[in-house]
Amino acid sequence: MNLYSRVGTVGGIILLLLAFSVAFSTSSCTADHSKKNGKNATDFILPKESDLVRIADTVWDVTNYTVYADAILNNKYHTVYLHVKDKSGNPINDKTLDFYPEMSMGRMKHGGPYEHPLALGNGWYRSPMVFIMADIPQMGIGWQLHTIRSHKGKKDTLAIKIPVTAAASMRTMSSGTRDDSRVFISCLLPDNVKQGKHQIQFLMNKMDGHHFPVLDNYVIKIRTNMPSMGHGSSGNIAAESKGRGYYEGTVNFSMAGSWEVLIELWKDGKKANQDDIKYRVQVI
Repeated sequence: MNLYSRVGTVGGIILLLLAFSVAFSTSSCTADHSKKNGKNATDFILPKESDLVRIADTVWDVTNYTVYADAILNNKYHTVYLHVKDKSGNPINDKTLDFYPEMSMGRMKHGGPYEHPLALGNGWYRSPMVFIMADIPQMGIGWQLHTIRSHKGKKDTLAIKIPVTAAASMRTMSSGTRDDSRVFISCLLPDNVKQGKHQIQFLMNKMDGHHFPVLDNYVIKIRTNMPSMGHGSSGNIAAESKGRGYYEGTVNFSMAGSWEVLIELWKDGKKANQDDIKYRVQVI
């Protein structure tokens, strides 16, 4: 069974705690926002607050920090936004600003895959990140967004509590691999999709101590299964690397109902994953 699919059980929690060290430093994801890393002009479009979910806000040293996300935060891949303003409501654009996620479980702390934030202008900053587990009640503070700024001649860090609940359907799984030890594979497909063919994306990261570097040298083979009918579907196309840890392929759901997307990680022409990797999808 996948290690992180058991996080709701006592055994899963123990295994999870053993999997991490006692501290977390920054991710190895690049902070380069240049064209060579896949950034282009459309990446800098300002978000609409009405399209986002307000997660948390706090005021520190007359500066207002508001955290937004693409949805209520679950243990999976999300796009997180930070809006920073002064006490008069004026946006603060700070080239030194950085932030990262950290899970605090009392004496144990760990992070998750993320990219250093992209400054969008008008006080907005955006970062994709993966919450590899949900908050555990009565077990530490839980997830926080650590925001770092150079302010008044010194570097300050502000920890903002952000609630992360258990996802209805697991979208971030982990597996041991032949060459890269434990890896995390996040499926970006929604829980519910329409019948037919869909583009399917994944983000793949290696767990390397406190870091989660991206992995681009795999092929993710895809097959489908409809348990109630005992069949899969044709027309699935393996997901190949698009850079920065992202993979893109095609999945086909030939009828409505409950489906499974089963993937295999292939590297150098050989299957690399040690554990089964399965995502459940409801097709309407």
